[in-house]
Order: sequence, then structure tokens, then C-alpha cells
Amino acid sequence: YMLQNGLVLYDDINKCSIPGIERFKDIVDVGNVWNVTFVEQWSLSELTVELGTSCYAGVLMLQAMGLGGWMFNGIDPFAMLGASGKPEVPGLLFRYDEDERWPYPNPTGLAGVMEGYCPPHHQDMRAAVDALCDRKFGLGGPFHPETPGPWKDSRKVRSAAQNHDERFRECVALQAQYIYDTFGKFPGTVPSMFVIMYLQAHHLDLEFYDRFFKPGSYLKTHAMHIAHWHPGDSDQS
Repeated sequence: YMLQNGLVLYDDINKCSIPGIERFKDIVDVGNVWNVTFVEQWSLSELTVELGTSCYAGVLMLQAMGLGGWMFNGIDPFAMLGASGKPEVPGLLFRYDEDERWPYPNPTGLAGVMEGYCPPHHQDMRAAVDALCDRKFGLGGPFHPETPGPWKDSRKVRSAAQNHDERFRECVALQAQYIYDTFGKFPGTVPSMFVIMYLQAHHLDLEFYDRFFKPGSYLKTHAMHIAHWHPGDSDQS
């Protein structure tokens, strides 16, 4: 995103440009920079908004299905992913690493399920960049012309995105590898994997609401959920 919009990283913590970035002055203005700390905080903020939005969309879906649920946070995000450091609190068993340079452990993914685009799940950041590009533009990816879509000409829409050529990938990988080498992880100043918002789903105890609440405390979809989704199982709650 940054490079496509004519920007490169600047290490504002160590007060230096990315070594070797001048080699790419033919494709980007290497003097047009964004600070690493700003980019990573902004990225984390954007992803946090997306997590909250997805949970909110999930709540609307629960109502349509006739399920109860609620959005919440307050759980230790590192312990949730598996970085509590306590065998009795395994969390989701994500791989994590620790380093004296970091204030907190750094989860990076769950092998074969959800792996971060960074080491140790990829050999280096160039391999991670290539893997991400394959995910975007390869078979089954959102920008592959053969991927089905809702448009009348899905092939045209899907293939309209700019594919990243070798020079572009090399420039991205150079900056990403610098971050990894300098800070020991990628991103350098925020967690590689992060979770903050959760959505719980459950069946409503309609008798409880009928006893303690006024009429209208739940929707028709809630009243009809068992009949619609679990026919023949009227005892389920």
C-alpha cells in the first residue's frame, strides 16, 4: 500500500533511512517517507477497527439467526493466543517467541491454520512477501481472474488490481527485512499477531426472559430459532 502510493519507511527510532533504499529511486521517491512507528501504530489501529467491525457484523448475523451473543474484550491478548508462559493456560496454542528487546512475547501464528507472513513461518521476509502476493494474485486469490465473484464480468474486475512485479517485491522485502533484522520481529514495534475483541454466541433461555423481562425483549427470530434450526429438538437450550 505504501509503495504503491509513493512512500518508503524511515526508521525514526534509530534515526536512519533503510539501507539500500536508494537503489529503488527509479520506482519511488526515496525521500518521501513515513516513520516506522507511525506506520505500525496506524496499521494496528486499522486492524483493530476491522476486528470490532467484524464482531459487530457477527452480532447482526446472530440476531438474524435467532441466537444470543455479545461483544467483549478484557482478556489478556497474549494469554488468549497461547503466550501466557503457563502450561495450565495454553490458550489457542499459537507459536510465540521472546526477546530481551521486547516488552511482551510475540505470537506469530498457528502452524497450518493461521500463520503470520514473517519468520519463522517463512524463511525470510522476501519469502513472506512472495507468499502474500501468491495469496492475493494466485489461484483462488481475490485478484485472480478465475476466482468467482458477484460482478457480471468478474474476470475483468478481479484482474484489474495491479500485480506486483519483481522490482516492486524486492523493494518491499528490503524494507521488511530491515525491520525484522533490526527489531527481531515483524512488525518491529507492535505484535505480529494480535486479538482484542471477541464475539460470544449462545442459545437464549426464553423462559428466563419471559419471566423477568417485558414483552419485546427478544426478537421473533429468537422465539423461532429452535423450530427453524433444530426441528425435532425442542428440548435444546
